[in-house]
Amino acid sequence: MSREVSYVRILQSVAQMQVSIASILEAKAAEAEKSKAWICSHLTARQFATHQDQVQQPLEVHDGLIELIEAMTRMEQSLGRHLQIVIGEQENQGGGLGDYSELLGGGNK
Repeated sequence: MSREVSYVRILQSVAQMQVSIASILEAKAAEAEKSKAWICSHLTARQFATHQDQVQQPLEVHDGLIELIEAMTRMEQSLGRHLQIVIGEQENQGGGLGDYSELLGGGNK
């Protein structure tokens, strides 16, 4: 298998990972919307002993969402760094991204 084919496969894999990440984020957004609706309709001031407890519950939900966003951000940054390495290696060899024209049927031979 040629180096170019390997690079294309890497890029296809990364694209599929991005689709999966988008699906995860979409599911988390739907879950957050359901949680918001439940919290807004079921958690009232009467259900908490103190104001501290009333503030603590939404903060716990918020902290969970922040942890998720931070984890997804770290994963995206890692993917970006790896793609930069792959693209950088290709450009250092003098090919750049334009050399994929052969794989797409546009090569002149």
